[in-house]
Amino acid sequence: MNRLLAILATSAVLTAGGAAAQGTAFAADGASGPAGPGLCVTGYHGVVVNDICATVSGDQVTFYGQSSPGSLGWTARTVPYRLTASVVGGATLGTITPSVLISHSGTGVGRITVTAPCGSTVTGSLETTEWGWPPATASITVPVGC
Repeated sequence: MNRLLAILATSAVLTAGGAAAQGTAFAADGASGPAGPGLCVTGYHGVVVNDICATVSGDQVTFYGQSSPGSLGWTARTVPYRLTASVVGGATLGTITPSVLISHSGTGVGRITVTAPCGSTVTGSLETTEWGWPPATASITVPVGC
């Protein structure tokens, strides 16, 4: 419970730090996993557990996801995902929809790098899109301070 409160408090502080922005650039690459130290949030613990992380460098924000099985009885399978970046209160900056083989450990899901104006706030969201499963979503909001 304390971890959930810490996550919610961090998200509220980060959300309060910025304003809506327009005019951004979007890039996605096939690489996944950490780009370096960043802020990470764990989402709903359902069939899979999703984590989303963000790193900010100047006006560049990179969101990357990781997913792991939600139970010990997991059978390795390919799972479809949606990784989205958007400006708070504004436009979607980019979306990728990878399908990733999730084995018995944490697996990188994807990466989106966006360019946003200084002073804006950007949100990244990672969700499973497997039909018939309950939603497993993780979201993170970061300010672009430059």
